[in-house]
Amino acid sequence: MASVGVKLGSIGSQWTTACKQAVHDLNLLFRRKRIEVTLAINGAGPTINVETDASILGTLVHGKTSAETNDAGKLMRAEVRLPVKLSINTPKGVRDAGTGYAEVIAAHEFVHALGHAPHNSHLMAQTFSKSPGDRPAGDKLTAGGVSLPPLDLSDDSVAQLKSIWG
Repeated sequence: MASVGVKLGSIGSQWTTACKQAVHDLNLLFRRKRIEVTLAINGAGPTINVETDASILGTLVHGKTSAETNDAGKLMRAEVRLPVKLSINTPKGVRDAGTGYAEVIAAHEFVHALGHAPHNSHLMAQTFSKSPGDRPAGDKLTAGGVSLPPLDLSDDSVAQLKSIWG
């Protein structure tokens, strides 16, 4: 099984928590779906470097990923950029978004780094809709009628990742 290291820069406590949860939850999914790759915080192997980027507005639901792959499409190195802060507009006003919301964004970018290019499924959607909870812990993102978290991969995403990672 291939291992990919995830190196967290100075990204703040919310992103650190969200990225660690995304790594944990993606690893569970990968095992369950028999995708032969595992992510490890500060692990060996090809590396995904994670930083925040002030040019990404916190009101948007995305990050930026650039990756370098070998001829087989396997990751050699990647840079994931996340917004410095995430905000969500609720009936009670604008507030910081919850960690689950951040986990979905981080997981989406990690899956891009692993070689999933198209935006063609719920975790890998082009556009997410914000669904605020009564408190930050209840915040969700929705795509294609699916609310995230918990994380899930579509059959198409699983097939694409398996074609790269086995």
